[in-house]
Amino acid sequence: MTRKWIGCLAAGLVLGLFTSITARPQRSVGQPRGADLGPVKLIGVIPVPGNPLMSSDVAWVDPGTKRFYLAERSNLGIDVVDAENDLFVGRIPGFAGPATLNPPPPNGVGPNGVLVTPEKKLWAGDGNSTLRVADVDPGSPNYLKIIQSVSTAIPYCGNRCNRVDEIGYDPEDHIILAVNHDDQPADAAATIPPSRGNPFVSFVSADTYKVLGTIVFEGAGGLEQPLWSPEVHRFFVSVEGYRNGGGINPGFGEIAVINPRTMKAEKSYNPGKCRPGGEVMGPAAHLIVLCGTPVILDAKTGNSIAATSSLGGGDEVWYNPGDNHFYYTGLDKSVTPPLTSVVVGDAQSGAWLQNVADPGARQAVAFAANNHIFTPVQVTPAVVSDPSADRTTCSQFGYRGTGCIAVFAHVKP
Repeated sequence: MTRKWIGCLAAGLVLGLFTSITARPQRSVGQPRGADLGPVKLIGVIPVPGNPLMSSDVAWVDPGTKRFYLAERSNLGIDVVDAENDLFVGRIPGFAGPATLNPPPPNGVGPNGVLVTPEKKLWAGDGNSTLRVADVDPGSPNYLKIIQSVSTAIPYCGNRCNRVDEIGYDPEDHIILAVNHDDQPADAAATIPPSRGNPFVSFVSADTYKVLGTIVFEGAGGLEQPLWSPEVHRFFVSVEGYRNGGGINPGFGEIAVINPRTMKAEKSYNPGKCRPGGEVMGPAAHLIVLCGTPVILDAKTGNSIAATSSLGGGDEVWYNPGDNHFYYTGLDKSVTPPLTSVVVGDAQSGAWLQNVADPGARQAVAFAANNHIFTPVQVTPAVVSDPSADRTTCSQFGYRGTGCIAVFAHVKP
């Protein structure tokens, strides 16, 4: 049976089908990977109920709950999708929302970064220097409700610490590492250009919800995705660079290596002449970093393993152990007009494999059990005003001016 039927479902019907979800067997070791599965192709879209999808941030797929989670500011919440059956199942409300609100959020937009721990707790960055914790256990009476809010504000920026952005999780020590990188000094007269002060990371206990400590990156222009590495038992944090040419890579960025137990930055890795963004752990201790184009470093040493010649991309990258590929979105300028595309790379070698057109897409994540790839597809205010102008992936399935979640899969010729 073709999977394209998902593009024809109304949001209400999708929600109504939630109770009929059935589990599928996990992919076994003997099943084919990578090229044996065939090229990646668009198979359908999932409609998103509520306001048009115009602003979103980090997407996450959790193998434990078998769900895709999207930080979806346009509807002030976290969208939840059944990743086995490609169905929208609900939303976690209660977040700050986008900058386009009237009035806008007073101290940063949200939701932002998102992840799920093995205890079925979803953690998400929000405005006002706040971490939100929601229950995503379907058997819980608090399912899809916020159960804790944690402030990461520090005296340096006070009520100007702005949003908690991206986050990482150390499952050995049960520590969340959260980034505040849009902060300003508490004294408005001391604002430091280019619009940011000294970004910082906070260590938060996933057991007690208490802030354990903070590292301030003085002079840094911004921080991006934190990532836990089980190979070295450390967090990696992308540092976009330092004002006045500081750091180990003057004029460019670096990867800070942080010990969660001592709560100290021990050293930094040099990714090359670029400013690092998203990063993910691939196979064999490969650290895959979006740095203009992807680069692969040895997570244990920081040495360069490979640099790809594929498209420059956004700020997030995802590794899928189900097919040993990594995914992100980038602008393909080899076609006219240039199109946002899903970029497919080989996680072992770093080699570019494929671009798949996906106009309007912001990020790509994958569910290893069925190798489905999900991308939030956004629309602009102009397209919302004139849906006939919609040229996004959603429009191919009749969803114009609304946005959607696109679904891709390996399809054999």
